[in-house]
Amino acid sequence: MTVVGNPSQWIGLIDSLLPNIFQLVAASWRAMPPLAPDALEDPATEAFCKVLRQNRNASDLPFRIDTQMVELEPAAGQDQGRLDIAFSPLVNREDVYFCLECKRLNVPQNPGVRTYANEYVVFGMMRFVTGQYGAVVRHGGMLGYVLDGKVDAAIGNVLAAIVRHATDLGTTQPVRLTPSSIEPTNPHMRETPHQRGGTLGAFLIHHIFVA
Repeated sequence: MTVVGNPSQWIGLIDSLLPNIFQLVAASWRAMPPLAPDALEDPATEAFCKVLRQNRNASDLPFRIDTQMVELEPAAGQDQGRLDIAFSPLVNREDVYFCLECKRLNVPQNPGVRTYANEYVVFGMMRFVTGQYGAVVRHGGMLGYVLDGKVDAAIGNVLAAIVRHATDLGTTQPVRLTPSSIEPTNPHMRETPHQRGGTLGAFLIHHIFVA
């Protein structure tokens, strides 16, 4: 049996679709009803995925959008996980995708606000760094729902949490949330480079903060 294509070709394909994905995410979020201050991640993500699919269909973009897709082949030693939102090119490779891991940030509580920045790093970013998500590909994304609307403050809190976990995250020094190389004019889109262990190699996490 002859196998058509190889992993590097498919990885290059999903990389080439990142500008379309980012534009779709930004446009779709503008069409989303405002989230309640006590919104939960799963219902918010399901609602957002529906809007993403509607806009994807209208634009006739060449990828699937799935929510809660199970990663059956994580890196060695990692548990299976559920990808919050996965953008998959229309090819026969289930391990080639761009994943958006969704987390709440700056959640109003009585009294005050809980940042959830540490959870964003430990239960979000680390899943990419360890290879639980995205073991084959070179890019992954974090989508931060900023529930109090203070996006700049949320970005600052996340940066402080990344600094605290810099060694585990394999980030370069000095640690920064640099402007997005995909959407450099959007101040709420950032990115961080990471060196992953073993055969996983370099990885870029894209951060999208939405109010």
